[in-house]
Amino acid sequence: MSFALSRPGLTGLLLLSVLTTGTARADTVWMKNGDRLSGTLRSLSDKKLVMDSPYGGTLSLDWGAVSTLSSDKPIDLRSGKTVLKAQLKDAEPGYIVVRKGTEEQRVQVARFEEFMKPKAKTDSLTWTGNIDVGVSLKKASTRTQDSHFSYNNKINVGKWRNDFGGTFTREKEDDSMNTENYSLRYALDYKFQERLFWQGRASYKRDWVEDLSEQALLGTGPGYQFWDNELGSFSLALLGGAFTYGYSDGSEDSHLGASLRWDYQRFLEGRKIALFSRGDTGHSLDGNIFSLDAEVGLRYQLTSWSSLNVSYGHNLVSGTRDTLNERNFTTGLGLKW
Repeated sequence: MSFALSRPGLTGLLLLSVLTTGTARADTVWMKNGDRLSGTLRSLSDKKLVMDSPYGGTLSLDWGAVSTLSSDKPIDLRSGKTVLKAQLKDAEPGYIVVRKGTEEQRVQVARFEEFMKPKAKTDSLTWTGNIDVGVSLKKASTRTQDSHFSYNNKINVGKWRNDFGGTFTREKEDDSMNTENYSLRYALDYKFQERLFWQGRASYKRDWVEDLSEQALLGTGPGYQFWDNELGSFSLALLGGAFTYGYSDGSEDSHLGASLRWDYQRFLEGRKIALFSRGDTGHSLDGNIFSLDAEVGLRYQLTSWSSLNVSYGHNLVSGTRDTLNERNFTTGLGLKW
């Protein structure tokens, strides 16, 4: 038994096959106004998304009107002289996932051009930092005066990174001093691979109110940089070294141990908001001492050089002669450079 197809029938079957195949592999763009476009994405350049559609020919879409999109294959992404070939996957409205090889990164559509800008790799010195100040004065049945000051600096030269800073906190109620302390820290990193580095770190804290009046740490060990780009940074370092604790009567004790140090920063809403957290947790080898010194907060950018800051800090030391458990909530203005 045999079947014969007429020319119109054969043409229709081929057309149906082509359309079916094109639909199965079609790229998709979701627009902010709710429209959904299907076709073949070609490139993104100068904030214009070029797409071939079976019903409208070649379309040039305004990137600012795109909500999210998905490409079946890698496409050309251009920003100035930067050219990147990557596959794009849809996410929630306002975001896309950029896939390069086996790596994926979630990017805000409004900040995609910023994401495309490569970080300059140079051996020249770069210096970034900020100063945060918070002061409050309250008069009621008692008179309270609270003040907080902190500074952070990062100086990079080639494969060397310097991170240093300090804090000062003072809380007074009438003639009673509830809190008065300062802290200093310094870390030196050497990057021997793209993500791996070796860190040496020292920190010191002095307190004039608590019985545990001094805390010092000296350590060294490997670290891993999970990411460091225009959207933020995140690193972990595992250090081995010595903990030293001093008391108000002049006595002190020392322990060998290990600590885990983290440094996290993430920019949101076009770098208007920065979420940050830094600190370390440690444990002595004899199992007696546990320590936690951590800070988490938000920084809202007011101008190119000023910000509004809110942060929460927790300093805990247990297993020593005097257990320390301090919590501080601060807010204030900051300067950055």
